[in-house]
Amino acid sequence: MPQPVRIRAQVAELIDHAPGLRSLILKPERPVPRFRPGQFLHLAVDKWDPSAHWPDSRPLSVASSPESRDSVRVTVSEVGRFTARIMAASEGDTVWLKLPYGEFVVHSSESEPAILVAGGTGVAPFISLATSDLAFGGPVRLLYGVRRPDLLIYREVLDQAAARNPQLQWEAFVEEDAPEGTRPGRLSAEAALAAAQTTGSPATAVFYLSGPPEMISALKTGLAAAGVGPDRIRVDAWE
Repeated sequence: MPQPVRIRAQVAELIDHAPGLRSLILKPERPVPRFRPGQFLHLAVDKWDPSAHWPDSRPLSVASSPESRDSVRVTVSEVGRFTARIMAASEGDTVWLKLPYGEFVVHSSESEPAILVAGGTGVAPFISLATSDLAFGGPVRLLYGVRRPDLLIYREVLDQAAARNPQLQWEAFVEEDAPEGTRPGRLSAEAALAAAQTTGSPATAVFYLSGPPEMISALKTGLAAAGVGPDRIRVDAWE
């Protein structure tokens, strides 16, 4: 796996999804190192001086294809002082990236299908997988949960990915005013187990969880109660 490197980048595009929720398209000054879907980067908005320590930064999952190394997408939810600074960025601003990091890498095979469960912006590492040109080794099922319909920001991307790759199937869960084509309510261990049943190998499916800590805790408890061992549960926790 490549060693993390530091790269200057420019904010090429800002995509506002909802209040406090934005994606940034970043153009690095040179191609970023090779990374795998599910990995993350550190984003700094202060200038990095190579003779000094790395400035304050925020870890963010890469939400773009690993084949697109000349452009990197991240999605940010404003949850504190530093993310507020990221949200205040303008197109043309210079930022600094340090990547790749992380071992939350999805693997699927016919004998070990992947069940991906994402809450909110926790879907970002799975978007990197869905938009990749890499062939899935086996069935992949994605459950994507949000509070409101306007927060379902990657619906079109996932529809396009599923149309390209028959191994991928996905469902949206919306807690409030669920629109047509989505399921009302929260993500649950029961829904994840039901998705595993559709793969043909539910007893060996591996569950990948990404989202708020309370969601992950509830899912881990429910999966464990259903007999899913800890070796079949992978977690990418975030604030």
